Amino acid sequence: MIVPYAPGASTDTVARLVARHMGDYLKQSIVVENRSGAGGTTGTGEVARSPADGYTILLGNLSTLVLSRFLFRNLNYVADRDLVPVFNIALIPNILVINRDVPASNLREFIAYLKASPGRHSFGSAGQGTIMHLSGELFQRLAGVEMIHVPYRGSQPGLQDLIAGNIVMMFDNVPGTIGLVQSNAIRPIGVSTEVRVPALPSVPTISESGLPEFVSKSWFAVCIRAGTPAATKAKLEAAGLYAMNHPETKARLIDLGAIPASMNGSDTEKFVRSEVDYWETFVKSMNITLD
Repeated sequence: MIVPYAPGASTDTVARLVARHMGDYLKQSIVVENRSGAGGTTGTGEVARSPADGYTILLGNLSTLVLSRFLFRNLNYVADRDLVPVFNIALIPNILVINRDVPASNLREFIAYLKASPGRHSFGSAGQGTIMHLSGELFQRLAGVEMIHVPYRGSQPGLQDLIAGNIVMMFDNVPGTIGLVQSNAIRPIGVSTEVRVPALPSVPTISESGLPEFVSKSWFAVCIRAGTPAATKAKLEAAGLYAMNHPETKARLIDLGAIPASMNGSDTEKFVRSEVDYWETFVKSMNITLD
């Protein structure tokens, strides 16, 4: 299973959980490999060019399967042509977190802090074109602030720099940050979903805190190379649904701050298409090109 981000990110955590239970069903080990770079498109491209035999699978997400097509002119894969969804795993809320030394305890105070020094402060993301990057750009637009974007090769290096104070803000998936939030290593300002996240009930939504139009969330789906034999795809789909229905998987996803959302391959394909339709106008309106 290829995870197109650095070790330690939420994608990595979820991949290892699902891969273990898929392996139990298939009675063979599934090795998780991290292939980060270019906002997740490097590892995704490797799977898109792999043999169509089902032995190489991808943990895809909103960024790699949807947003990248609108952001990269020279993308090394075409998601609709080269990849086929096998099953969906979960919906993933995002969260705005800041360095603990920033003199702000809520969204309004943080926006005021940024407006006092326009263009001076930096925000990090898991890479160019990721939902974390676009969330940062959307935040700037809606809040009326100006910041410098610093892309990293995955969330973990960015979070380390956030803790160190090299950047002041970052959007990331809740599963990748919940431990740091609960240990007070970073300060949560708001979650990007319409409602509060059960795992972090005291953290308000960004929309309720002063930016009512701000909503963004990601998701994880497992894909394989297009052209993989139907019987092989069906076997992987069965293994994936087994993993998703396992009590440990559901409980762990909820503990991480994710929302379990198991879907078979056909339903996942329709869901991804609906996400393409939803995001296209928004992303194009931001006029961001990454190559």
